[in-house]
Amino acid sequence: MPHGAKLRYKWKVKVLNWAEAFTDVHSKPVAKLIAEVISGILGSGSLQLTEIARALKEPKRLHHTVKRLSRMLGKHALWPELEGQILSRLAPSVGEEMILAIDPGDLNRDGAPKSEHRGRVHDGSKGEIVGGYPLLNVVARDPKKGTTLPLFCRLYSYQEKEFVSENNEILTAMRRVQSAIGSKRLWVIDRGGDRSALWDIWLEEGFDVLVRVTKQRHWLRGNFKGNVQDIAKQLPTKHRGKLRSGSDKDIRFGLTRVRLPEHPDRPLSLIVVRHGKREPMILVSTRLVRGKRQGERLIHSYLDRWVCEEGYRFSKQGFGLERVQARSYKVLRNLVALAMASWALLAEEQHQAEELIQRGKRQKDKQRHRPKFPFYSILKGWQQLFAEAATLLHDRLRRGKPPGPLMQLVLPGLGPRL
Repeated sequence: MPHGAKLRYKWKVKVLNWAEAFTDVHSKPVAKLIAEVISGILGSGSLQLTEIARALKEPKRLHHTVKRLSRMLGKHALWPELEGQILSRLAPSVGEEMILAIDPGDLNRDGAPKSEHRGRVHDGSKGEIVGGYPLLNVVARDPKKGTTLPLFCRLYSYQEKEFVSENNEILTAMRRVQSAIGSKRLWVIDRGGDRSALWDIWLEEGFDVLVRVTKQRHWLRGNFKGNVQDIAKQLPTKHRGKLRSGSDKDIRFGLTRVRLPEHPDRPLSLIVVRHGKREPMILVSTRLVRGKRQGERLIHSYLDRWVCEEGYRFSKQGFGLERVQARSYKVLRNLVALAMASWALLAEEQHQAEELIQRGKRQKDKQRHRPKFPFYSILKGWQQLFAEAATLLHDRLRRGKPPGPLMQLVLPGLGPRL
């Protein structure tokens, strides 16, 4: 068997192993659908059903494949089980040194006014209010090893009957991820997470958080009460360090203890970071900082939360999230969850995907700047590998109905081309 065929066989088995877990909840046709859509997303780099259908290379009219995928995705709610599957597979790999970055995002659907349950969201890239859906993403990051694990991504709507609030969505995601991991990790959150309702729950339930704070409330420092800018003006920045691990950019920072007026018995650590002529960056954490080294480590942890934003960028550029044409709310939620499952499949094997990375990089040799996020190269390598195949999964899933579990459709009787 040629080397490329062996590598394709390996990845086909991985895709179908993911899908096999759903036979306990859904029927075999639904498990087959999950395997086909994940492989189609990876093969096409798109969430458009026509592109997924083309990537599947089924020996039938494209129109028939698109109709089948659309009908099945509109009939079954797949995202709850997909979210659980991603967490059950990746949560054991979240080491003690990893941080958890959580960030609300958006799906711009301004060009699709008939999309079901479409609301108004703030487009972060344009800085405008547009029609669309809010997203919520959780990514685990190991700053030392450079490992990234996508743990959770959900599309929801303000127009949905079951919707409570964005705070409720954030807390639900945090509780679910932390429960799956089984122990505390540091949650790193940007300025949008500095909310009184969230601080109340975090302190009550014992979350470890690191938040970039704003000037919207008063804090207590000793007998002084004021906003963070007033405290920052008084605090001497006597410590020196680096903006990032391995960076040559010097910073000065100061450390102190603060409390919320609503929780005067809960001391928090405040870090004021001065870098260049910019406005100082002010961080507050539930972890008590006892020296320069711990303070510098928290600064590095906050800056490593960029991976959450890079994850949104990868979803929108690598998988073409904002080019999806579906208007059904259920189909959109399914496709977002399947895109996350596709990324999670690559992340689970990222340290064993060197050959895919090399295949992906060969296409970028002429580019001036290569992306530092490795999943672009892994995805391109996957597409290059399966571009040589006659079909993706049709010869394994659509040739009759043999008995037995889903994996029995894959392993016996491999043909010469995979």
